[in-house]
Amino acid sequence: MRLNEIVKNSITNIICEADGKNTHLEHLEDHIFNQGHQGAKEAVDYLYSLHQMLEGNSEAPVSMTTKWDGAPAIVAGKDPETGKFFVGTKGVFAQKPKINFTNRDIEENHPAEGLQSKLKIALKHLSKLNWNTVAQGDMLYTKEDLMNIGIDGEKVIAFKPNTLVYTAPVDSDLAKDISSAEIGIVWHTEYQGGPTLADTQAKFGFDSSVLGQTSSVWHRDALIKDLSGIITLSKEENVDILSAITEANNYLNSIEPSTFKWLDQGNDLIGKDFLQQLKAHVNNNIRAGAFDEPTKFAQGFVQKYIDFMQKKIDGYKTQKKQDEANDKLVQGVKFIRENAKQIVAVYDLYLKIIEAKIKLIKKLEQIRQIPTFKETENGYEVTGEEGFVAVDKIGNAIKLVDRLEFSKLNFGTGAPGK
Repeated sequence: MRLNEIVKNSITNIICEADGKNTHLEHLEDHIFNQGHQGAKEAVDYLYSLHQMLEGNSEAPVSMTTKWDGAPAIVAGKDPETGKFFVGTKGVFAQKPKINFTNRDIEENHPAEGLQSKLKIALKHLSKLNWNTVAQGDMLYTKEDLMNIGIDGEKVIAFKPNTLVYTAPVDSDLAKDISSAEIGIVWHTEYQGGPTLADTQAKFGFDSSVLGQTSSVWHRDALIKDLSGIITLSKEENVDILSAITEANNYLNSIEPSTFKWLDQGNDLIGKDFLQQLKAHVNNNIRAGAFDEPTKFAQGFVQKYIDFMQKKIDGYKTQKKQDEANDKLVQGVKFIRENAKQIVAVYDLYLKIIEAKIKLIKKLEQIRQIPTFKETENGYEVTGEEGFVAVDKIGNAIKLVDRLEFSKLNFGTGAPGK
């Protein structure tokens, strides 16, 4: 299978970052929208690679990390320019970087009291680790966030950094380690290079063992270090997963590459709003709890674009701007309708790739580092991890999330869609 040649090309191109920083990861299927026919081919190749990994093929060009549902994002380590320890959020990579070496820096850079408190605790305790690099992670808790609750008759210590609730039985060693620490954090990305922080490049799959241990910090990395013995594909599961990937691949091969040209043409005619509204229309499906069938999706996209443009038109104060926007609306609607058949074909492939991806995710969910729950009106309900991140051998990554299961949960709680 054509896997080795995609390591440096196909997989690398799936990443969506800003200047090499871990600011945003794309869903696998969205690469179709971003890169058209080539993106579709790369997405299918990635699925084959993930299948090989689950089969235990050590030469598969991807590894896996668990996606933890932490907040806020924390960047910490030794500043390559000054050699001093710092903490911050993703704002350390802003045009005017918000790098915090002291509590005063935190107060000046981050006026929100809640975030200030978290960062001050991070500054105090993360500095006790053995830093010779810069890493990014997700904060899971500070001591005040820990809860003692009961779930199904069992007493557990729990924390809820964002949407998911993580638990450990109160009498377990894990719970004792968690409760004795002042802060909990999971690391997933390392920043390498220099000479300044802005010059560093993100490498996913950080092995946090290099940081050592201190009793006031409960930390770990997101790496799944070995799938052997954890996940085993039955014959039926293997056939089911491979059949879904093959169906997506066969459908892709039945489509002329020119079928995807409407994506570039839409960007040229309408501008960046075109791709943004296309993805927003997908998110509307997720909020509704189901993906539309392709024809309905294409029809709905017309109305989504009309509603979006009408809001822009209503917001303009001059007749000239309103007329310009109205002309663009007319052109955009005409373009979408003229390309309805192509939109249907591409979205059909999009759904087939999602179907194959979800089959892989369901198998990966057998990996459970810490029990996870979602809070409901009737108590706590078992749920899977937030998702996974597939990492290639040179440190690039894509997001693997069952969007109907987890992203809908985020939308429902007011959190941003993942």
